[in-house]
Amino acid sequence: MDRKNINRRTAQEAIRFLDVHMLDATPANYTFAYLYLTGANGWLRRAVDDMTDGGVRLGQKEVDALMEAAPGETGHGAAAVMGGLDKHQTELRHNILSFADLTTTALTNTGEFGRELADSARHASGNADLTQLIGAMIERTTDMERRLAETRRETERLRQDLDAARDDATRDALTNLPNRRAIDRQLKTFAEDGTPMAIAFCDIDHFKSINDRFGHAVGDRVLKAVAETLAEAMAPHVVGRFGGEEFLVVLPGVDGHTAFELVERARAALGARAMKVRDTDEMIGQVTFSAGISVCKADPATALREADTRLYEAKHAGRNRTVYKEAA
Repeated sequence: MDRKNINRRTAQEAIRFLDVHMLDATPANYTFAYLYLTGANGWLRRAVDDMTDGGVRLGQKEVDALMEAAPGETGHGAAAVMGGLDKHQTELRHNILSFADLTTTALTNTGEFGRELADSARHASGNADLTQLIGAMIERTTDMERRLAETRRETERLRQDLDAARDDATRDALTNLPNRRAIDRQLKTFAEDGTPMAIAFCDIDHFKSINDRFGHAVGDRVLKAVAETLAEAMAPHVVGRFGGEEFLVVLPGVDGHTAFELVERARAALGARAMKVRDTDEMIGQVTFSAGISVCKADPATALREADTRLYEAKHAGRNRTVYKEAA
């Protein structure tokens, strides 16, 4: 079997793997599936086999933890693969833009040369041989100008396609919210700039029971509705889908108490929505979320852990609530 067919088969197997574990088909998850299926990272393959022994399904948190922990050839986590992809995309975009600039310059120069030839042809009208030669040169120059214009248009299409692909890689396919990769970048940027911020983890309550009772198509529509409600209620702050039924809100320049009020407003807005199955009009019931809030002063990873801890406190306290504790 040739390499093209092998790659196609691996891609199909990766999609099936993600479907079995009910994981979103994001670039990071596809990379995880690829590393596991091809055995490119032996540690990762053994760890996944141990975790899934007996038919256990992987969750998004387990996948993220494995990608962070998996050793790579250079000693970094397997998640560095996505960073490498960023680097190559950036270099490719730079090369495309450079080529576009060269094409534009060549097109301009060719047009100027063509006009100079046309002017020379008018002055050489009494010399048949010279006129014929210049005419042939004008014809070739016109053809070159046409091909350069086509090349410039094709280069612009390539640039647009690449920008769209880069945007897709940072967007959640289902909700169109920024995905975890995009959120991690934003957190890193704010931390490097020294911007204080609040972070809120929001997790849909009893989401598994919605999938079990009504099916995953309805579950997907619930995810979209929650994403829409959060985005509207938390605007202008960015809401992202962190994975599964979990969302993250990043609130730069906002203190913990203000963040708490905003999240509570979003929670009330979601609770007020009456959701039902679109095809049958069967009522789904009230959809709610629990939330945990922390304030990031320097280290986003620490703030994420604190928000996650408070989210679980909200779950254990009965769900459908927000937990924020001011630092001592």
